[in-house]
Amino acid sequence: MNSTLLGQLIISGISSSFILLLTSLGLVIIMGYMKVVNLAHTSMLMVGAYLCYFLYQEAHIPFVLTLIIAYLISFAVGAVMERTIICHFYGKMAETLLATYAISIILNQLALILFGKEYRQVSYPIKQVLEFGPFHIEAYRLIICVIAICALAATVLFINKTSMGRKIRSTTQNRGMTECLGIDTQKVDTITFSHGMGLAGLAGAAIAPLSTVTYSLGDSWLTNTFMNVVMGGVSSFAGTIASSFIIQESVSLISGFFDSVTAQIVVLIFVILVVRLKPEGLFSVKERR
Repeated sequence: MNSTLLGQLIISGISSSFILLLTSLGLVIIMGYMKVVNLAHTSMLMVGAYLCYFLYQEAHIPFVLTLIIAYLISFAVGAVMERTIICHFYGKMAETLLATYAISIILNQLALILFGKEYRQVSYPIKQVLEFGPFHIEAYRLIICVIAICALAATVLFINKTSMGRKIRSTTQNRGMTECLGIDTQKVDTITFSHGMGLAGLAGAAIAPLSTVTYSLGDSWLTNTFMNVVMGGVSSFAGTIASSFIIQESVSLISGFFDSVTAQIVVLIFVILVVRLKPEGLFSVKERR
């Protein structure tokens, strides 16, 4: 393998890492801070992608505004889900899995009924291809990197620097004591879950130009997003960043020698071994009481 091809594979892996990071952020919030295994996460990616198609592609709303609207609508949908369904199953792993799986099926089937099996395309907001000597990258992939960094920074600041963020961390560490302090943990749960779903919707809208928008779009992200969060440590942003780069760079480089299917299988086996040796992930996880 020559150095030019190797460099191009590394660049491709970096851009794919930011995409995986963006699609995983909402899952880190819900799994890490609520201990809810949310199988509806990737269905909300699909919802975000459809919102991008109808708002940006069809209604010609500016792309940045489309991302904001996708977040807000997904946040609202998440709030309804949490208040009507999820809140009844906290601390019940099997029931939560079944509930979120049922929500996922409902969302997918609603999309199928409303929009059919038709494949829809969202045009790139920026169509240029940037060249750096022998290397090249689509400009929109750099925009995705910026979106991922902004979403990560905003979420970290929200969790660590705001009053609600302190309440979320307090609820995660000791729910009983938090309630004794007079904090409405029910409200905290709703905002936490809704923010996670909002991030999923935003991510779905952002990746829509890179994907084919269809009712089954979320299925293709299910394995990678969960694999990424579990390997990184379910409440660790740093771990998710690290695992995003490890997974996608590995897939990109192995694909250069073999095919993409082989690369995915090798990486999946690697992640299983890592989790077997270090069940808490690359970074430790806080317990919720």
